[in-house]
Amino acid sequence: MSEQAKIPRLPIPALKATVDRCLRSIEPLVRNNIDALAETSKKAMDFLKVANRLQHRLTVYEKTQPNSWLESWWLELAYLSWREGLCINSNYWIAFADDPNAYGTAKASDIPLLGSQEYLNGKSFESNEYGEFQIRRAVKFIQKTLDYKELINNGHIP
Repeated sequence: MSEQAKIPRLPIPALKATVDRCLRSIEPLVRNNIDALAETSKKAMDFLKVANRLQHRLTVYEKTQPNSWLESWWLELAYLSWREGLCINSNYWIAFADDPNAYGTAKASDIPLLGSQEYLNGKSFESNEYGEFQIRRAVKFIQKTLDYKELINNGHIP
């Protein structure tokens, strides 16, 4: 944290550029439906009329924040108010490098796709049975956590 003051402030994105980028990103989804694209563009332009006031409020708010306009919202909404397990649902490796040997013989084809019915009804949610993949990931997570704790305890983290 000693270098925090040297990090440039997060800029507030230009509103018109953000809306234009949004419209470009949905264009491939509605390319065959000209009416849908026109209606979405109209709604985006209507939004800009209100959004300019909100953008001004954000600019005023940004000046009251010590580091970033996003920092307190991100901390509160992404980490503190979300009641699911952070390590599993947000970033299970946290700051650890991926270990290519972490999974041993578990094959990618053995791992259910996130959101699939197999995933939603997986053994880890319905019983106390866990597969090799889950066990290896948990062990590697604990190992890396203890490695990091050792670096802290030995004063090797600047």
